[in-house]
Amino acid sequence: MNSILLYTGTLIFSTVGCFTSKNWLVIWFWIELNSLALIPIISSNVNSRSIESTTKYFLFQAIGSVVLLLGVLLRLFVNGTILIEGDYSVFSISIIIVAVALKMGIFPNHYWFVDVMQGVNLMTGFFLSIISKIVPLYVIIVISNSSNSILYLFIGTISVIVGSSFGIQQTQLRKLIALSSVAHLGWMIILFSTTHNGTLGALIFVSYILMTLPLFWIGNKFSLENLSKTSSVNIMSTVSLLMIISILSMAGFPPLLGFFYKWVMLSFISNNGNYLVVFLLIGASLLSLFFYIQLCISFYFNIWPKTKTLLVSEYFSHQSIFFFTSIVILSNVLVCLAVWYLPILSVNWSI
Repeated sequence: MNSILLYTGTLIFSTVGCFTSKNWLVIWFWIELNSLALIPIISSNVNSRSIESTTKYFLFQAIGSVVLLLGVLLRLFVNGTILIEGDYSVFSISIIIVAVALKMGIFPNHYWFVDVMQGVNLMTGFFLSIISKIVPLYVIIVISNSSNSILYLFIGTISVIVGSSFGIQQTQLRKLIALSSVAHLGWMIILFSTTHNGTLGALIFVSYILMTLPLFWIGNKFSLENLSKTSSVNIMSTVSLLMIISILSMAGFPPLLGFFYKWVMLSFISNNGNYLVVFLLIGASLLSLFFYIQLCISFYFNIWPKTKTLLVSEYFSHQSIFFFTSIVILSNVLVCLAVWYLPILSVNWSI
């Protein structure tokens, strides 16, 4: 337990250090420290599958680090500066963006992330799919002011399409979360390339955390592996309702948080004239929404003999569950209002 707290503290320390640094070499050091602190957390449960996942994670993080350092040194050679802010050549910024995308586990090499998520438990998966994304997303926000948005649009759009299409007929919870992470990170990268707004980026990322946090908590508490085989799991109706709401929110079902989350991002993207990207994003969202609704119906039919109705006595008998559910719903409502009202003031609706 103490070792996990130590490594978690190292993650927080390296993240804060990255936020306060302007030199690329220092930022590269903090990124490496952040990645290395995750390795003991991933391998905390010693078995053959976790060792394989740890090895794959270390291998691809090392490759991404080498490519990132190559882009940084190339930028120093071409532009004569090693600060993260400033002008970039097309070649150096392309190498840096590809390296950051590789370390995040999105297109063009998202396979390692999905496979590693499948080999770890859900508590470890929270660190892998949430905490490890903070520093790369910060780097993307900072350098998006000085780079061409075409590469961002390409990587982000393909990531959304891959995350949505590969999720079809997928019932394993950890793979579902991993593919959803690939898709939502694609949405964020497209948004960052069009707005260059760090505050909005942080708000969108918090929205993503609130949408996925119940899935990690419920999946870990009840040891959920496959959503189509939950009849043997004694899930309470409150928890099942919360899980269904979280899945539908990730899919963008109105009027949940995920719907406003995507609506605001689409408004910014369309205002920049990227109508083809908007069309592809809407198509991918409808594809994932159709399957997620089908999955939620199947999931609830499996637990229907146990729940019978939402208003059962256990709803109030488990106070900790009820408290957690209330906090999640309230947080979703507050962030939904912030996502809707704050960014909407800065959107230029004139044609």
